[in-house]
Amino acid sequence: MVTKAEDAIRPIRKPGAYRLSLSRSIIGGIAAFTDALIVSGTGFLVFILYVFPKVPDKVMAYSAGISLFTLLIMQAFYMAGLYRFMRINEPARHVPHIAGIIFLAFLGLLGFAFAFKITDEFSRVWAFSWLISMLVLLVLCRYALAAFVRGWARQGHLGRNIMIYGGGEQAERLIEHIDAIDEPWNRITGVFDDRLERVGNQVCGYPVLGNLRDLVACARKGRGADEVLIALPWGAEERLMKIMAALSALPSDIRLAPEFIGNEMLRRRTSFQYGVPMLRILDKPVSGWSALTKYAMDYALGSLFLAISLPIILIVAICIKLESRGPVLFRQQRYGFNSQLIDVFKFRTMYVDRTDANAEKLATRDDPRITKVGAFLRRFSLDELPQLFNVLRGEMSVVGPRPHALQAKAGGKLYKDVIDEHAVRYKVKPGITGWAQVNGWRGNTETEGDLVGRVEHDLYYIENWSIPFDLSILLRTVTAVLGGKNSY
Repeated sequence: MVTKAEDAIRPIRKPGAYRLSLSRSIIGGIAAFTDALIVSGTGFLVFILYVFPKVPDKVMAYSAGISLFTLLIMQAFYMAGLYRFMRINEPARHVPHIAGIIFLAFLGLLGFAFAFKITDEFSRVWAFSWLISMLVLLVLCRYALAAFVRGWARQGHLGRNIMIYGGGEQAERLIEHIDAIDEPWNRITGVFDDRLERVGNQVCGYPVLGNLRDLVACARKGRGADEVLIALPWGAEERLMKIMAALSALPSDIRLAPEFIGNEMLRRRTSFQYGVPMLRILDKPVSGWSALTKYAMDYALGSLFLAISLPIILIVAICIKLESRGPVLFRQQRYGFNSQLIDVFKFRTMYVDRTDANAEKLATRDDPRITKVGAFLRRFSLDELPQLFNVLRGEMSVVGPRPHALQAKAGGKLYKDVIDEHAVRYKVKPGITGWAQVNGWRGNTETEGDLVGRVEHDLYYIENWSIPFDLSILLRTVTAVLGGKNSY
């Protein structure tokens, strides 16, 4: 006997369509196998075409080198998480990681060859031809695999059938989120709930096919359910236990969706702490080895830049003293890491009796408070040079969100009154330069939009921080400073 729910779910399946259940581990395995084939295959191909006709007795040496390099690359890719499903399907974001690992491994192999004095055993033309062809093919293959997976999923040949138990507001938020992320392999086949009188016939356009018993029956037919998502309040513990007991016999993944489903919440992961599973809501943006690496880079670059800048600092100090009375340096309290107040150093650019310690009034073009030397310093951001001392004191980073004065305003409002996320910037140390500044968000915040744009870029930096990202910002800072946009 076919139930109403089973009959309703049939049209979702195309008659005669060949379908595979999406297995993330299998996709990862295909990517790993393809990578190994490309790395070793290009090495042997270049060897056969270029080296073998000249020195056919070097087969064993080259085979050993190619095999060692292939194993090294595979292990490095695995440790970097490049065989995770979502990373495979976002090749554009991870091409830099692939290229970085390839170059580091190649340099490591060169170092090994130099250490053991065997560089003469290998052709340089072969080595660099192998490197370039391997890198190009690896990148192209990642794009091809991502396109293949999405194409098959859109055609209905590959995917995960998802059944949702629960038809309330929590289920609606979950379904809206799954639809919004636009992953064609996710296929919601129906919604189930025991309280049918409250739910109606549809939830977010998906049919309500019955109760828990109907769900189990449908899941046991054909492809059924690859995954069952329970969208109910966590507080209903007794009810949840009964539902999970009923579903435990199904050959499906059973997941309990969080109550607070939002675009940001669903990106978090669970971790097992204190003997219970916990949902990771927020993490420290820079911690562990990353924090140590950034500290070391700040100290090294701060020391280097300060040594290079000393003659400029001395000349600027003399010019400031000669033009107007008062101190060379100007100290201003600003918010630093974890919203702690720090004294930020700058060259004094205003007349001493017109300085604005709290930045209550924005500087304007041809501002009469600014000295001639000060105007030049502001134009090329040279007034920020003394902040290298803040870096060496551990109060600032070379790269990070710019520290703002206590009374700074945007559109006549204090920053904290304009945008709630403004305080999130203080989760990392402020910087001398930052992602917002190199993208044109420097200078005054005359409107609320100026501040919103700046904060959005700062939050992007915090969420995507890396050493290469910092170095790219430093390189772009030179262009931004020479452009002089909004600097007065």
